[in-house]
Amino acid sequence: MTKDRGRFPPEDVEAGCREPFVDAELYDHEYRHRRADINFYRRLANNRMEFVSGAILDLACGSGRLLLPLARDGHVVVGVDRSEEMLAAAARRIRRLSASRQGQCTLIRADLRSYHLHAKASLAVAAFHSVQHLVEDKDLLRFFRTTRANLMRGGWLAFDVLPPDPVWLARDSDRRWGRTTLRHPTTRERMVYTTNHTFDPSTRLLHMRLYYQSVDDKGRPSAPERLVRLCHRQLWPDEVGRMLAATGFRLIETFAGFDGSLLSGQAAAADEHVYVAVAV
Repeated sequence: MTKDRGRFPPEDVEAGCREPFVDAELYDHEYRHRRADINFYRRLANNRMEFVSGAILDLACGSGRLLLPLARDGHVVVGVDRSEEMLAAAARRIRRLSASRQGQCTLIRADLRSYHLHAKASLAVAAFHSVQHLVEDKDLLRFFRTTRANLMRGGWLAFDVLPPDPVWLARDSDRRWGRTTLRHPTTRERMVYTTNHTFDPSTRLLHMRLYYQSVDDKGRPSAPERLVRLCHRQLWPDEVGRMLAATGFRLIETFAGFDGSLLSGQAAAADEHVYVAVAV
């Protein structure tokens, strides 16, 4: 992104694609109840790998939230991520598996726009809105082309996005939302968590701000507030389809969430869209 585009400087955009993944323990704690997507991708992998052999690519694998369940299901899984902290957390979790399951797991530190496997995979998954950190068309196109190059012909790519919600995007950017009290899973620090966001229509980037305020047992601030930035590219279904077609994929199906419902006009406002495409 160039300096004359949009309301936010490039360093804010980069920070928004990096900062949420520095504290792997807190990340895992906050999303520990998010299971619907894991169950969906497990079912998809089990159905797909019943008919083909090869590895599964877990792209933006993070701390292994999906990678470990796939390995426990008996699959060979290659996790790719650029976050050193998240990969270290994934490695710790893998070491707790049996020796045979550990042998099914490989971790690679690399950028999703440029990675290379020694053997082509049968299925690639990019879960939890990871592709939305690819903030420009050129980034997404590079990702799709790179993934196509690492998939065998007929291999599948599955990923999910949060579709744009005009009402939510237009929320008051000065107001704090989603107030939650939690304890850090490692330090046991008591914190209050709130968020707000700004949507930049010129770049179609959503800039979220995640605020963590340390508080005492009476709820009074006990340390300076900490800000974590999060940046997401907003993607419309038609442009996703065009980019897939331009990079060697054919869209097989689009789902309205993780319950298996197909996307239709009535379901267009679903919380998440899940795309499954085949390499042609």
